[in-house]
Amino acid sequence: MGKGIYVATSGSMAQLRQMEQLSNNLANSRTAGFKADRMTFNEVLANNRNIEGSNERDKHYVDVETIAPDLSTGPLSRTDNPLDVAITGNGLLRVETDRGVRLTRGGQLMLGRDGTLRTVTGHAVLNQKDERIILPPDSVPEIDDDGAIWTDHGMLGRLGLSTVDLAQGLQKDPDGLFIPGRETPPSADMKVLQGHIEESNSSPVRMMLDLIRVQRTFSALRQVITASGEMDQLASRLPR
Repeated sequence: MGKGIYVATSGSMAQLRQMEQLSNNLANSRTAGFKADRMTFNEVLANNRNIEGSNERDKHYVDVETIAPDLSTGPLSRTDNPLDVAITGNGLLRVETDRGVRLTRGGQLMLGRDGTLRTVTGHAVLNQKDERIILPPDSVPEIDDDGAIWTDHGMLGRLGLSTVDLAQGLQKDPDGLFIPGRETPPSADMKVLQGHIEESNSSPVRMMLDLIRVQRTFSALRQVITASGEMDQLASRLPR
């Protein structure tokens, strides 16, 4: 069997994984605070063997090297909703989940039935002490640049913010939220903007173009696999 079929087969599998990743990015192109995933590939060389004194690499594979979120800032959109917040710089909201504290840039918030401040996905927003934030009934909060929450009764508390080194990256959990990492000092441009949200940094146009490119690559690899199979069948029929 020709070695090219190993590259083509493993490449097809890698392209399928990339199509799944791009489809998820496209589906979340309108999700506030969503950070697109980026995938990189590398070549895996398996089983070196010596053939007549030469060092020949036996099989070549393509594998996914990394899948990491792109932490670049998405465009800001003004909503004038007093519960919406956009965070600039290296800050992220702390929220409560069944897996523990998680981080998010999704600042599209709402009030639960008990007055708890929650994300649109239902996670409770935490304060600096990792306690739930509960707003008084019929109150319209004012949130300043530092995340302090003010009502008619005075300062209620402060949004729980984590500041991280965005250049070092963060790891996502299965729900698409970020797992807290090493804390760093707040960046000079970090602030909270009330009445705004940060939109997804996943461009639908770019994702569509990337999907078309990946689908074409996948089709080409499938043709290589088919051609390699036909060549092997012809070779097996040759007299030995």
